[in-house]
Amino acid sequence: MSIGTVRKAIDKLENRKVLYRHHGKGTYVSDHGFDNSIFNFFSYGKQDGSSIRIYKTTPIRLKEKASAEIAFQLGINQGDDVIYLERLGYIDKKSPIIVEKSWWVAEVVEGLQDPSVHIPDLLYAVIFKQFNTQITSSQEVLTAGITNAEIAEKLHINKGDPVVILNRHSYAKGKGLVEFRITTGRADMFSYTTTIGNPDA
Repeated sequence: MSIGTVRKAIDKLENRKVLYRHHGKGTYVSDHGFDNSIFNFFSYGKQDGSSIRIYKTTPIRLKEKASAEIAFQLGINQGDDVIYLERLGYIDKKSPIIVEKSWWVAEVVEGLQDPSVHIPDLLYAVIFKQFNTQITSSQEVLTAGITNAEIAEKLHINKGDPVVILNRHSYAKGKGLVEFRITTGRADMFSYTTTIGNPDA
């Protein structure tokens, strides 16, 4: 079997989220499916609903004090330390199609704000491997909305354009609620697909 064939096979498995690459360490089997639940029922880039690879970067990461709203969402006290991540998702490595903002209970992932910690596309994989925190469940609410000036600039769209918004609360084994996340995506590249019942029945 040629090296090229192996590389193509690995790329396909990565696109399907079966594998993930961790820069400088290697390629691993992914068992952290909640990273991808936003794509289980809808996708970006193809109107037929087929999945497409989302590449993510993390331009902002810092430790900050929880605002009243974030404290409420995480069930902590206002002013407690949280780790804030802002990630951008791309399909062409040029124009972002999603903005992902997440706040973590700082004592759970202390050090994640350090730029030396590589964050792969699948965030929960590094949360598990480096911080011994396994995300086991999440609660999500998907809504439609219109974009504000900040998000519009990042997504290269106009203020007031339609967007889809996913709010997520993530829970870790033995640690309870550890993350609150807001993902905002371009509505013009959005499609929804699901199967009701058993088509083979």
